[in-house]
Amino acid sequence: MATFHAAAAAKISGAFRRYIWNARFLDALIITSPSVLAWIGGTIVELAVERDLRPVKSELGSIQTEMSDLDRFLTRFENNELDRGALLLLMNAASADMPLRYRSDQLYRVNVNAIGSLRRTAAIVYPDSWQEVMKPYEEIVAQDYDTPDAVASLQNIENGVIAAAKARLVRDQQRFNALADTSENYERRRGYINRTLQYLGFVLSIFLFFYKQPAPKPGGKAKAARKVRKSVARKRLPSF
Repeated sequence: MATFHAAAAAKISGAFRRYIWNARFLDALIITSPSVLAWIGGTIVELAVERDLRPVKSELGSIQTEMSDLDRFLTRFENNELDRGALLLLMNAASADMPLRYRSDQLYRVNVNAIGSLRRTAAIVYPDSWQEVMKPYEEIVAQDYDTPDAVASLQNIENGVIAAAKARLVRDQQRFNALADTSENYERRRGYINRTLQYLGFVLSIFLFFYKQPAPKPGGKAKAARKVRKSVARKRLPSF
């Protein structure tokens, strides 16, 4: 049994060396090795660039979300502010009573779209102190105010939050543009390196292919020509 296994192993080993691990296989391996190495190098470059781009993309996503939220909340608040201003103008033109004007102003300010949007905007602009910023505003709105000073205080707080939000939007847009340029530079560099590796792999593979070709022997072409002439002459001889 041991002899049978040894013979089988020897046959398998011989077949492996004859049909797989032979000179032709080694030549093919050498010729294709530049392309394989170029692919490995490209994969390494892809992983390295993706690792460097991960924090950039994460910050880009965060900034884009913040800008979208700020823009949405500012739009809601400013629309409500325009409606409030239009109503007060109509009431002024109709010579409405002052208590009614103050009451209408208060109703518009405690509207969910108004005070809710202002709170969310303040939470983005002042993440650590937005409650302190909004506390005096909410205290005044919760009361039945009827003085110009109360309205002026509310307007000052609103103007401060809106101005800070718009300044934050400008800074976010500048940062977003800088990060987008950085990401584009990374992508451009990655593409350039990958193309360079591919071209080098192709060139080296072609070079090795022709380099591995055996050189023609001296007088080989003349011998081949003589063989062709002899074979043609034999074909022309008459047969008896």
